[in-house]
Amino acid sequence: MRTIIQQSIFILLFFASLTLSAQPGGGGRAMNPEQRAEQQTTAMKEKLTLSDAQAGKVQEINLKYAKQMQAAREEANGDWSTMRETMQGMRAEQDKELQTVMTEAQWQQWVKYREEMRANRGNRGGFDQGNRANPGPQNPPADPKSDKKSKKKKKSKTDDSTEQ
Repeated sequence: MRTIIQQSIFILLFFASLTLSAQPGGGGRAMNPEQRAEQQTTAMKEKLTLSDAQAGKVQEINLKYAKQMQAAREEANGDWSTMRETMQGMRAEQDKELQTVMTEAQWQQWVKYREEMRANRGNRGGFDQGNRANPGPQNPPADPKSDKKSKKKKKSKTDDSTEQ
């Protein structure tokens, strides 16, 4: 079960990165597998404090799967469900390989990072929100005093109707 959740999270993050990359200013779908692998490895090196030796191995793994995923995208011909299944399998394999390179602490940190990115997908800001201000809740909480008054009014109306 845990593996399925991890795979799903990684795939969602992958597609989120594609979406972000398609935004103006991002390399997006125009990025080749080498660029994708480099970008992902750089982010992992920064977030996980990978050693140079680890980063080299992670780069190789990321490049291998970036190439496979590029080929899968080209072969899919718009069949998203088939491509999604293929990508899930690839991500599972990639995760297994990455786990052999990382320490347990680094792996857990990577899983946590991916979960955070998945949670932030709705913000449409992507991997790095930059210096954007957090707009906060869209509907600010009601004034507690006015909320108490409206409850009292409702209660008094129901009390009046039951007395009759």
